[in-house]
Amino acid sequence: MQSGTPVEIADIYSRKRAIIVAAAAIVFVVAQLIVRPFIDGWPGASAHTWRSSMWALNAILLLALLATGGGILNRREISILVNDEVARSNYRTSVVAGFWVAMATAMGLYFLPTFEKFAAVGAIYIIVTTSITAALLVFSYLELRAHRDA
Repeated sequence: MQSGTPVEIADIYSRKRAIIVAAAAIVFVVAQLIVRPFIDGWPGASAHTWRSSMWALNAILLLALLATGGGILNRREISILVNDEVARSNYRTSVVAGFWVAMATAMGLYFLPTFEKFAAVGAIYIIVTTSITAALLVFSYLELRAHRDA
């Protein structure tokens, strides 16, 4: 058990959370670039494989990390301090950024002739991957900036 006041512990958790969220987003993108399950979305390919299922599970876990602030197992008093008004504002900003990245990506896929015959699974993969990554990186950046400025 860590010693210190709940405020000190929450500050440590909050700083670690920002770094872990950034690392999770980077690992997610690098894994997608290496494994490339979006190839499953090309015309004529099978919609569901073990790679696409693992991608979906990873995406769900990252969305849960973003939605909960990553502190599901924290004590209630620590969780309240970690998810203060600044963190909630950063969360809202990151979700908005993720939404706009999703919309821009979707419109890009719609208008680019290269993706005209692209399967829905591939389009979903690209949209979800880019929007989750953007939201996580924006959240991490805002959290780290808040700690730096504090």
